Amino acid sequence: MIEIVENYENYVNSLPELINKSYYKAEFFMQKLGLKHATYYRKLRLKTFTSQEVKLITALLYPEEMLVQQLQKSEEDIKAGKTIDYTDFKEKLRIKYNI
Repeated sequence: MIEIVENYENYVNSLPELINKSYYKAEFFMQKLGLKHATYYRKLRLKTFTSQEVKLITALLYPEEMLVQQLQKSEEDIKAGKTIDYTDFKEKLRIKYNI
């Protein structure tokens, strides 16, 4: 358990470097996190992002891995029989979007 916490701490400490090496600009992260300029840079400097913010930053930094993870979960759902019929799906969309 301690190893998990240490790995998380190391990851959070490496976030500023990972963000700087990414193709995204700081404004992109500020917008996605809903943070003001000063708050974003303070959290980046002090490494005080919340766990939800770290999760979002990770998803933004590694979109391919997130896609693979979602596809694996989808495959597991299909194997477990957690699927719905196309007509049911279509009806749910119709209700949700008032079409």
